[in-house]
Amino acid sequence: MAHWLYEDGIGEERAALIARGRIVEARIQRHDEAHAVGAVVDVKLLARSAGGHRARAQLPDGREAMLQPVPKGASEGATIRAEIVREAMIETGTRRAKPPRLRPVAAETPLRAAPRLIDRLSAEGIEITHCIAGGPDRLAETGWHELIEEAETGQIAFAGGLLTFSPTPAMMVVDVDGDVAPRALALAAAPALAQAIRRHGVGGGIVIDFPALDDKADRSAVVEAFDAAMTVPCERTAINGFGLMQIVARRARASLIELHAADPVRWSLLGQLRSAERAGGTGPIALALSSAESALLAHQPDWLDDLQRRTGRPVAVEAHQP
Repeated sequence: MAHWLYEDGIGEERAALIARGRIVEARIQRHDEAHAVGAVVDVKLLARSAGGHRARAQLPDGREAMLQPVPKGASEGATIRAEIVREAMIETGTRRAKPPRLRPVAAETPLRAAPRLIDRLSAEGIEITHCIAGGPDRLAETGWHELIEEAETGQIAFAGGLLTFSPTPAMMVVDVDGDVAPRALALAAAPALAQAIRRHGVGGGIVIDFPALDDKADRSAVVEAFDAAMTVPCERTAINGFGLMQIVARRARASLIELHAADPVRWSLLGQLRSAERAGGTGPIALALSSAESALLAHQPDWLDDLQRRTGRPVAVEAHQP
């Protein structure tokens, strides 16, 4: 039976849905995500777009978001109650910040903070196993470290080939490569692609570059293999003669691949804090950090305090030795 493994870590919550002994879906939610999906806030309408169907809005902390649709009769300066339906993201490549996306809700809807990851999981009704640092590393036992490496490299191996996920400002691009015949490669890649999309939480526009297949029946067989394995609701095109297929799936937050690409320093530091929390032994914990990681930790002293509190050991931060 599928079940969630959950960790309330330092700086972030982590969870993995386990089925047949492997991770089929993973989620990470940062503790300091101020505008996570599900929060209900009052915003100030700033300016409508040219078409009038959406508008810039000011969040309670002064940051901006996009509101869509705009309530009828709402004028600039009006206060509107809205729910966050997509979190802020950083575009890979341009480093441009994409603001949160909101939808208006009824004025009597209670204001609320975004639910924590554990609350989201509990609402799904699936069994949850809480993992603690003092016990077995159940996430690692089911492939968490391999999952993290996939997110960092964007590369996911399958029998006969390799998927390479490359986030761009416009879409996620996936390259299919391998040494076997094109038809066999595409047929093997299709279910691996579907599984990877779910495992890493990839959404939005996705373009896949399959091997070019001249026979339309072969292309249809690849699409059927993808559809049979795809459990995430989406829309897709057929595979064209050049091997390209496009998918559009709901995108409420950054995928794990995009989360790493947006801030690899934070990603690495939080991973090291997880390892340090689970390290055995006595005496001071030595954290070997890069200058960028040390600077980030200096701006997040509560993370260091949390590590010392959880382990009952002092922590010494050392310069990273390449």
